[in-house]
Amino acid sequence: MQEKLIAGLTSSYGSLLGQQYLKWLKMPPSYLRVMQSIDYRKGMYAAQQIKANQQIMLISTEKCFTSVEFVGCDTRKSQELQTIASQIAHKICGGKVEQQYLVTGLLKIIMQVFVHQKDQSLTHSPFANMIQSPNTPLLWPQTVIDLISSRNLASLIEGTLLQCQSMYNELQLSKVYGLTALEFLKLFQAVRASLICFNSQKPKYFDMQSVQIVCPLVYQFDHSFDPNCYLDGCYLSHENMSFVDFSAKKQIEPGDKLTINYGNLSNHDLLMRHGIMVDDNPYNEMPIDLDFTTAINYTEQLFDQKQKWLRQSEITNIERQSLFTNKINVQLLQYLRIYFLTEQEYSKNPHLEFNSFQEKVSEENELLVKQFMIQNIKNVLSTYKQISKPIGKELQDLYKIQKDEMTILQNNLTFFSK
Repeated sequence: MQEKLIAGLTSSYGSLLGQQYLKWLKMPPSYLRVMQSIDYRKGMYAAQQIKANQQIMLISTEKCFTSVEFVGCDTRKSQELQTIASQIAHKICGGKVEQQYLVTGLLKIIMQVFVHQKDQSLTHSPFANMIQSPNTPLLWPQTVIDLISSRNLASLIEGTLLQCQSMYNELQLSKVYGLTALEFLKLFQAVRASLICFNSQKPKYFDMQSVQIVCPLVYQFDHSFDPNCYLDGCYLSHENMSFVDFSAKKQIEPGDKLTINYGNLSNHDLLMRHGIMVDDNPYNEMPIDLDFTTAINYTEQLFDQKQKWLRQSEITNIERQSLFTNKINVQLLQYLRIYFLTEQEYSKNPHLEFNSFQEKVSEENELLVKQFMIQNIKNVLSTYKQISKPIGKELQDLYKIQKDEMTILQNNLTFFSK
């Protein structure tokens, strides 16, 4: 089984680096165990029927970069780098503990990959050399960046670049030298895209209980919201070895592509992290900035009563809300019904409670909400630039992400126009 997979990979990796990687991957044989027949042709395909829950492949964590330990590093240096990563994460993320944990692990793996890329004598250098950054908006040329109309995408790019620059600057202050800002950005992209966290249903989903791992061959599995495979961790006590376990989630027929779920992410997140998008993505959403300047007079009416109701709402920032592709933001609708309630309407119905606003309270109130949202959506729609005949992946991705946003806006415009 292993020989069949390696043979397929060999025909794909024509470079010297690719051949070195394959040689490293299959030695010793116990570290890569292929239980099912797999074809490789620019992706993983089943060469035979695979039943649900059957193991497909095991890869030893000895072949991985992890956030637990530094590969090829002595104890003293390992502790020093651990301290540096933790301090940088704390400084950048403040009191956000979960974010600190993620950034600490990310930095630890980035430093390992970088060192193994630079020093070809280290054990994992063949793997490190194969870890490549996906083509995401962080690496788009300025000519494409200048065409962005999406404020959300522009904000994501700017925020991520600032975070990367902050991490890089802190590494320099900590005397971790040797890589340029661009090299760090590419490593950040590559590691973040390759990261798995052993959540069996969403293997790239992060939580505080997870161990962050960059594992060979994972990037060969394409993404699907309805995957036929899952990843998990397993420990074989009789061998005292840990593995990344690739197993079938359901029955797979010969010729089917093997897929995993990168996470139930919107196209914005898939594009920023992995450089991919999904047609008709059900998880698409779009933040929109609401302008209340023309409706400020409704703030003073019933101010104390409205504040009492709104404290029960889960909304913390009314001026920035999300719109969805195939559903309405019901919390926003409830909030706006409260906001536009007038003293006259309340006097007619003084028994209104917070939950009362889940339904229409009056025709007049509903009309105010409708007019407010229609105007805000139209204002955002008017800011988009038309991209004609997009050529090249960057422009095509930009065209698609902006088309997704305009679809969300049009769907919501249709709803509020009814």
